[in-house]
Amino acid sequence: MKLKKGDLFIALILAAAIISWYGINKLTEPEDGRQIVIEVNGDLYRRIPMHEGMKRQEIHINLENGKYIDIIADENGAYVRDVICPDKICQKTGLVNKVGQSIVCLPNKVLVYIDGNIKPEVDGISY
Repeated sequence: MKLKKGDLFIALILAAAIISWYGINKLTEPEDGRQIVIEVNGDLYRRIPMHEGMKRQEIHINLENGKYIDIIADENGAYVRDVICPDKICQKTGLVNKVGQSIVCLPNKVLVYIDGNIKPEVDGISY
């Protein structure tokens, strides 16, 4: 089987597209791969890559029975700005920005955590 000019041209275009896609994904991926992950009722709601210079995102999640939770995500991490639940423990948790840290709202079944490629640091309490 002999390759024609058209076959070679298509193969080159395909190879260039694959290399470009791989390069773009590697350039836009943060070095440590940190991501803010939001889960509602055990299902993935949103995954936000953390990187320097990222714009602040205000995420409003409407829950059942008129409840809601407002989450702020930016290059510094994520925190709960406002929530409708009895104790507001998730709001009192504050900013999470290191791999392994999480915010949990049990009454609303919302989980916000930082995921990434680096291992979490060991502190005095967990050691």
